[in-house]
Amino acid sequence: MRLTMFRSGKGDCLLLEGNTSGRVLVDAGTPDAYRDFVAAPLARLRQENKALDLVYVSHIDEDHIGGVLEMLDDEMAWRVHEHQIAPGGGNNPSHRVPTVPRPPQIKKIWHNAFHEQLDVDPGDIGDTLAAMATVLAGSDHGDLLEAASAQADLATSVMQAIQVSRRIGAKQLNIPLNPDSDKKLMMRRANQTPIRVGSMRFTVLGPTGANLLRLRRDWKTWLDEHADTLQDIRGQADEDEGLLGNSDLSGFRARLALQARQFGNPGSVTPPNLASLMLLAKEGSQTILLTGDARGDQIVDGLRAVGALPATGGRLHVNVLKVQHHGAENNIDPEFCDTVTADHYVFCGNGENKNPNVDVVELIARHRFDDGGTEKFKFWFNSSAAVSVRGLGAHMTAVERKVDALQSEGHGRLKSRFLKSGVSLRIV
Repeated sequence: MRLTMFRSGKGDCLLLEGNTSGRVLVDAGTPDAYRDFVAAPLARLRQENKALDLVYVSHIDEDHIGGVLEMLDDEMAWRVHEHQIAPGGGNNPSHRVPTVPRPPQIKKIWHNAFHEQLDVDPGDIGDTLAAMATVLAGSDHGDLLEAASAQADLATSVMQAIQVSRRIGAKQLNIPLNPDSDKKLMMRRANQTPIRVGSMRFTVLGPTGANLLRLRRDWKTWLDEHADTLQDIRGQADEDEGLLGNSDLSGFRARLALQARQFGNPGSVTPPNLASLMLLAKEGSQTILLTGDARGDQIVDGLRAVGALPATGGRLHVNVLKVQHHGAENNIDPEFCDTVTADHYVFCGNGENKNPNVDVVELIARHRFDDGGTEKFKFWFNSSAAVSVRGLGAHMTAVERKVDALQSEGHGRLKSRFLKSGVSLRIV
């Protein structure tokens, strides 16, 4: 198998190709990263008459699904253009050619549509999240401003997930959705068999029905708890305007802070990470573990459930591990490092939200150094200080320095590669 990791902003974007056949796009990063770094390389696949056998959306966070929506929008623009210039279609030969690169053909998509995961209106959730973000952003408290950014990102992700579902529908691009699960949610099921994509086989590790049920319940509870509060805050708008009219800025800020705190802990909402679609890909003796933003314990539970790990104890070694959630500290622990090891560790993240986390990079390396083995392993990063943007270079510099120090300490066991130019790195 061959794995290409693209520059994808703070998100994930990987292209997995089978040695014999099969081509899978794993997420597509943020919308701007897709436009700048991914769209042109994918367009070359179309020029070479190569298709994407599968687009796999791990979950709905914008840094995973945003680029996918951008890709689908680009294809829609080209379909419209083809219709406009076709005789008997639009009969408009002067229709302007789209300025965006045309993506390759997409044969199918695995995407757990947000509205299919819930029994509530996702539009209500998106509206409430957006309104909360507005209130939180009005505060001058740092923690509330950070929460405002998180809520705004999640509101955007919900809308993007809905738009992806519409784009691939029969009335638009007509791309088969989850055909390998009878058009139902992609999830781990009892007695499942690996799914063939070209010469590769994919085993679904998660989410489980229990994961999705918990996500559904948490969203429902959260929406019920905050709908009335949001209505009350909107009802206070006239009074807020009065405070502003009297130039009582401190009073207005105090009101905003009070309103924001009425929502409780913004982190109490279970993020869509719980529903990450996790896959174990195999071709011959080669294995790649694709984790989305799942937690380490979820990944291990999934591996045990499908027999890749014993019911208790044991260790799994894979050729490539896509390190979960961009190497965030809350998603990986010592137990996971001891249970799952790899020849190649792939870190997707450009320093935003302090990911990849320096402590996580060190944790993985030290557990490998202490395992008593002599096997070499390599860390791959799809960013570096050299290509960082928006003041993220300082964090990536810290990551690079830590890796340098670990390499010296590892006496040749650890090697690394940072993307310092261009748009991608290829792992063969």
